[in-house]
Amino acid sequence: MRTVPLGTTDLNVSAIALGCMSLRPDKLAESKATVRTAYELGITFFDTADIYGVGDSEEILGAALREAGIPRDKVVIASKCSIVLPGMDPNYTYKAYDLSAEYIKASCEASLKRLGMDYLDLYQPHRIDYLTHPEETARALEDLKTEGKIRYVGISNYTPDEIRALSAYTRLESLQTQFSLLHLEPLETGLTAICHEKKMAVVPWSPLHRGVLTGGRALPHDDWQQQREAGVIAQLKPFANAYGVTLGQLSLAWLMQQPGPVIPLVGTANPRHLTEAAGAVGVALDRDDWYELMVIARGRSMPWGQRPYVYTKER
Repeated sequence: MRTVPLGTTDLNVSAIALGCMSLRPDKLAESKATVRTAYELGITFFDTADIYGVGDSEEILGAALREAGIPRDKVVIASKCSIVLPGMDPNYTYKAYDLSAEYIKASCEASLKRLGMDYLDLYQPHRIDYLTHPEETARALEDLKTEGKIRYVGISNYTPDEIRALSAYTRLESLQTQFSLLHLEPLETGLTAICHEKKMAVVPWSPLHRGVLTGGRALPHDDWQQQREAGVIAQLKPFANAYGVTLGQLSLAWLMQQPGPVIPLVGTANPRHLTEAAGAVGVALDRDDWYELMVIARGRSMPWGQRPYVYTKER
């Protein structure tokens, strides 16, 4: 497994990460097997959050690592806070966001307890809280670093301006954002650009667009958006065949080829799916193919002008 630097930290993490949202008590054995398989494949980066199963994901991840005998210092553990779901906190009746200093510190303590760990390698505000000044959020995160409860700070689902605001008060090492061949907004809205500026890693969630980019989902004919996605899949197949990879591996390789680095979060509780995803590491696409895939995904030409698309390259 190839490793890449996580921002400006001293951490080198696997080129893909395991997204742990799918770790569930009703699939406990499979969930724990996925964690073991991930480590056996060389995956060292595990991402979870307090809202995943309202804490279940963190508990399962911690238990799976211990039961597999995986040393704590051989893995990088990330979690997130700020989204408050009904039942998580007695002070909230509705879904809300909270990045106040008090809430961040309490959330971190709760996550550590569920994971059975003394510290998190990466802690990330999950979504922005409009009622808390970024300076207060940053102060709480810096306090947690001083106390040794977290090592580094990342963020999730922030806009470029929100990244600038928080990074004025604390160092940010990564951005989690939705990003795939069927969700190109990070390239088109300046998110990847500001990550380059700030020397932050990009960590795409839903890199296979809810499984659509594996080609294994039937898409309804009465939904224009999903039919557009079906058309993209049909045009990706010749590329996957030419490179000798699956559609999912092609899609992950397209993401990982970008500078940054870009570290896809593969969210699954199925060891077989994870093994397939790991096979994307090391797949190198020709530059012209990379851009042709982007044209297909965009559904329109790049700025230099349109040309008919015919795939004729032989390998």
